[in-house]
Amino acid sequence: MRAQTRSDSPCKAHILVVEDDKSSRLALMALLRMTGFDPFPAASVSEGIACLTEHMPHCLILDLMLPDGNGSTILSYIRERSLPIRVAVTTGAIEWEKMLQGSAGPPDVVFPKPVDFQRLIDWLTSHCHAQA
Repeated sequence: MRAQTRSDSPCKAHILVVEDDKSSRLALMALLRMTGFDPFPAASVSEGIACLTEHMPHCLILDLMLPDGNGSTILSYIRERSLPIRVAVTTGAIEWEKMLQGSAGPPDVVFPKPVDFQRLIDWLTSHCHAQA
């Protein structure tokens, strides 16, 4: 079985969800599927970067506080390579702006936790489209 890429499913936007909290990740993945997106998971910085090299998501939902480092590492990876991926950061960190200092570029949007899922879905719907 080969890895799914953007061109495999032109009708659904591929969304990478990088979230270390398993219940939050599973709930978000279920919500994304119910609203017509094609999500795939990662639970750490290293898994997130591996998924970026294996898949080409349209958008990334990125937690900043991960077990093996700061999610800004993934953001920098994307920005330094000029990858065409929209990035939504989700974080419960009060000083999230400090956590993003040193990134190669800002995220497209930040959603404080607890995330307003309707706002997140609205943002994904308007910014993360599958290419036909």
